[in-house]
Amino acid sequence: MADGELTCEVCPATYPVDKGIPRFVPEDNYAKGFGYQWNRHRLTQLDSHCGLPISRDRVMSASGWTAAELRGKSLLECGSGAGRFTEVLCETGAVVTSFDISSAVHANAASNGHFPNLLLLQASIYDLPLPEESFDYLFCFGVIQHTPDVERTFKTLFRYLRPGGRFCVDVYAAPISYLHPRQLLRPLTKRVPPARLYAMVEKTAPKLLPLSLALSSVPVAGPGLARLVPVAIHRHLGLRDRQTVRDWSVLDTFDWFAPRYERPQTRRRLERWTRDLGLKQVSIHRNRGLYVVRGVK
Repeated sequence: MADGELTCEVCPATYPVDKGIPRFVPEDNYAKGFGYQWNRHRLTQLDSHCGLPISRDRVMSASGWTAAELRGKSLLECGSGAGRFTEVLCETGAVVTSFDISSAVHANAASNGHFPNLLLLQASIYDLPLPEESFDYLFCFGVIQHTPDVERTFKTLFRYLRPGGRFCVDVYAAPISYLHPRQLLRPLTKRVPPARLYAMVEKTAPKLLPLSLALSSVPVAGPGLARLVPVAIHRHLGLRDRQTVRDWSVLDTFDWFAPRYERPQTRRRLERWTRDLGLKQVSIHRNRGLYVVRGVK
């Protein structure tokens, strides 16, 4: 069904089907900026587009999972964006249910809709139309720090993972993410309409990028100096050409400034949440400005 509606069998509720994707949230919501950025940059971060296994390496190294163990297993991807990780997860042969609260689901569908093992939904983490304790694996990258209540978000995710299921979730690390100069500008930039803010970033980021890259090359002090320039750089990824470097910089710089919410978390807080849930074999490790949490329910 390309367009139409779904009707609940036990209540009078109906839900629109928008370009083939069921939508269980209002079209205009707090993640509007994410929808804008991912539909503008549908291909930018896909491994199949940039020709490097950046997303695949990140998924597999962070989670410790293998393609062989995921094949045929049910996996819930929370907050898919344009589908850079959806592509990797589908290629393993896992049966993937992926959702996002924003219109980024349409970018994901355009890139990954050909996978027969993918189901896409536009829905909220807080109210998923999915059976609880029904997934073998839970994956959530780049999401929970951008939600209204990070603790509630983290704990809600695990309602859908079966006992014994495996999980991998990341979140911005505090206090390091609070020490970036973007935090001085965000109170203003997050109020700017996405299209206007994107135009500003698209004009400014390429001009600041050479300066930030030059500062990052300074021995020892380089990474700290580069952080003084409010533009995203990706020297560590080994991107191959100037246009790709520019596109990633514009995308991630916009991603710094646009979100309504950005709430990094401490290791101690994450440890408390995992204890509250009784999670097992928990590992929390720092990867640059992120904490990666993995284990078993």
